[in-house]
Amino acid sequence: MKFKLLLATVFTLNLSSSVIPDYKAKYLFERDDFSVTGIRELKILDNNEYSFTFNARTLLVVSMDFKSNFIIENSKLHSKNYNVKIRPKSVNRDQNIKFDSENLIIASSGINTWESPLDKTTFPADPLNAQIQIRLNLLNGMEEFSINLIEMKTGEIKKNFYSLDGKETCVFNNKEYSCVLLKRYRESDKRITTYYLIPELDYMFYKVIDESPDEYQKLQLIELLSFG
Repeated sequence: MKFKLLLATVFTLNLSSSVIPDYKAKYLFERDDFSVTGIRELKILDNNEYSFTFNARTLLVVSMDFKSNFIIENSKLHSKNYNVKIRPKSVNRDQNIKFDSENLIIASSGINTWESPLDKTTFPADPLNAQIQIRLNLLNGMEEFSINLIEMKTGEIKKNFYSLDGKETCVFNNKEYSCVLLKRYRESDKRITTYYLIPELDYMFYKVIDESPDEYQKLQLIELLSFG
């Protein structure tokens, strides 16, 4: 699908710098074969650096830990590291991706080992911090935009397209919120992701539904533990 992006969405470097507040929330992640509850937390560190994590545990001693470190400048993300740890280790899903801005290399170790060139002008995002870039773009009034997302298996950078697609009432903690719906499309496959975001909470993710011909995944906000 092709998008006719507004001029403002092209020159993203000229946007005013928006701030995403730190937060901690409990989410339920569901897919066809299992479900797990975990904590997503955004921490603001020093020098415009952020840490975004998702840690989940099940009763069967299975754990999933995801962590992204990045810098935000002029409402754009500069990725630094992305780490995935899955237990038990026999599942063999661990992966570490380092964005080396000095040597202009993106290097992956673990289950997928590769190196690819780093073009800092494309602002490549990982699967976790791309969600923060989505919120930054919406806070800056963008209705259509694209994000360059790294492919975990190969290191290839693929452009993902996003467009607002209406509103819907969301009920959370016995309160009604007006959620905006955002659709993500990829030209390379038939996968479609629908994001339900709460503008009143700086476009926090209320729900995410990811669908393809072969897979269904859902992320749902359960409890907001802290905000700002």
